[in-house]
Amino acid sequence: MEDDLVQVWNCAWLHEAEFLVSVLDSADIPSQIPDRYTLGAQPFYAPLLGGVRILVRREDLERARELLASAALPPGPDEE
Repeated sequence: MEDDLVQVWNCAWLHEAEFLVSVLDSADIPSQIPDRYTLGAQPFYAPLLGGVRILVRREDLERARELLASAALPPGPDEE
């Protein structure tokens, strides 16, 4: 399944990503934070890792983006 995952959002802090994952989970969109445990122990590693990434299945990408946008969140760094 890991090959089928794509980044939907990028945050500066783990607690922000945890919140967004809970929003996605409430809509039955499975998601992952690949560096969750590393950043839980060393939160200041986030910039070195490219931020706190949230991954979803490729087929859920568009729906996940719409959901996060409708939650009135500012766009992630990868959004234009």
